[in-house]
Amino acid sequence: MKKYFLFFIVPMILGTFSCTEIGPTVTPSGSDRIVLIEEFTGVQCVNCPLGSEQIEALLESHGDNLVAVSIHAGSFSHPYPDSQHDFRTEEGTSLETMLGPPIGYPIAAINRKVFPDELEIMLGKNKWAGYIEQEKAIQTKVNIDLDKNFDADTRQLDITAKLSFVETITAPLRLTVMLVENGVKDLQLTPEGKDYEYTHKHILRDMMTNFDGNDYTGGSNEGDTGEQSFGMVIPQEWNVENCSVIVSLHQYQGDRDVLQAAQIGVLD
Repeated sequence: MKKYFLFFIVPMILGTFSCTEIGPTVTPSGSDRIVLIEEFTGVQCVNCPLGSEQIEALLESHGDNLVAVSIHAGSFSHPYPDSQHDFRTEEGTSLETMLGPPIGYPIAAINRKVFPDELEIMLGKNKWAGYIEQEKAIQTKVNIDLDKNFDADTRQLDITAKLSFVETITAPLRLTVMLVENGVKDLQLTPEGKDYEYTHKHILRDMMTNFDGNDYTGGSNEGDTGEQSFGMVIPQEWNVENCSVIVSLHQYQGDRDVLQAAQIGVLD
C-alpha cells in the first residue's frame, strides 16, 4: 500500500506547510552519530523475541544514538490464521532481498555495513552490541534534523529532512523514510509457545520512499545544506500516538552504508 507524495525544496530555503494543527517539531541538532539497526523478524519465528529483548536493552543503553526498525519479512513472517494483523510489507520483503538473505534468526543489519571479517550485511544478535559501539564512535559526516507537520483530522503527515554536511561525501546518496509503529499486541510464537498478548515493537508499517531510498538531490560538500520533504496519509487503524518516522542517509552504489539516521515521533 502506498499513500505518499514526494516533493523537493531548493537547498537553504526552509519549507512550510499548510497543515499546522500539530507541529512543526525539530529534532535536536548535534554532531553525534546515530546508528540504525534493521531487525528482520516474523510472528512465527520462535527465537525472534530474544532478539527483540536485546534490541530493547541496546536502545536503553544507547538512548538517542540508536534507532531501530523491525521488518517482518521472509518465511517466518506469515501471520497465523488467528493473528489479528499482517505486519508484512512489500518494501520489507524487498529490503530483505537487498540486504540478505538471512542465514538465521534473530538477525539484523547495523548501518547496512559489511564489517571487516564479516561476509554478510546481516548479523546474528551476539554481534550487534559490538558493531553498534563501533559505529557510534565514528564522527558523523552529516547531520539530519527533522521537521514535521501532522493534521489530526486528515491524518496527513509531512516530513522535511534537513541535511548539513560536516565533511565532503563524493558517493551518490539516497534518503530512506520509514514509518514505524510501536506497541501493537498480537500473536507471536515464543520459546514458551504462542503468546496472544505479545507486544510487537518498531514495526515497519510503510515507507515514504522507494524501498532502497530516493536520490538525495542537494550538494554534499563540506558546509553544504539541503532539504527534501515527504508525506503520507496515516491509515486510521494505526495508532499515531505510537508511530514515528525514521530517516536515513545512505550510499547506494557499491557499499550501502548508512551515514546518519534520525527519528521523530508523529505527535512529538
